[in-house]
Amino acid sequence: MVRPTKLFWMEAKHVLRYLRGTTQFGLWYKQIEGVKLCGFIDVDWEGNPSDLKSTSGGIFSVGSIVVFWCNKKKKFVALSSKKAECITSSQETCEVI
Repeated sequence: MVRPTKLFWMEAKHVLRYLRGTTQFGLWYKQIEGVKLCGFIDVDWEGNPSDLKSTSGGIFSVGSIVVFWCNKKKKFVALSSKKAECITSSQETCEVI
């Protein structure tokens, strides 16, 4: 927002207070037979022709529930599509863990 109003700041403080008061809560998943973690990652090697940086996207789910997704432009220029895929796979997996 370019010019946040007083109401915006009051609502933002309300959300932050709520989050501070609920830090002891979390999500718990029970182990159910047949439900597995699935992940899909895709990399566009050259991405943007002007800077040649890779773009990647991925989604991970437990059963039918999406637990993580991303779409990022990388900070590096990969020398090959295989290198871009390896680096991206490693980074995305670390984020999910």
